[in-house]
Amino acid sequence: MVVHENRGLNPHIEDVARRAALAGFIALAPDALTPLGGYPGTDDAGRELQAKRNRNEMLEDFIAAYDYLKNNQHCNGKVGVVGFCFGGWIANMMAVRISTLNAAVPFYGGQPAAEDVPKIKAPC
Repeated sequence: MVVHENRGLNPHIEDVARRAALAGFIALAPDALTPLGGYPGTDDAGRELQAKRNRNEMLEDFIAAYDYLKNNQHCNGKVGVVGFCFGGWIANMMAVRISTLNAAVPFYGGQPAAEDVPKIKAPC
């Protein structure tokens, strides 16, 4: 899974997912702005739109995407997540919450609470 920054699924993150797919991975890059109409076309407008969503609700959306991907008939059951900024926080929180996550690669972003770190089983 590829998780965007705090502006929605912009063309850069779409390209990261495209490159992961070209490398042979099933790449899923959900847009946390979908309930509000999706990425609005500019990063500034995306930031404004994403500020209207609750980040914990977005985390639940990404966890649901993990479940969808893990159970997809084309998936071998191994799922990892890479995230940037806001997506880094999502990757970290998914690593805390999902004991079966196979990899978490947060590129900057919020860190889990110190007491939650022992819950992380995925290589990071």
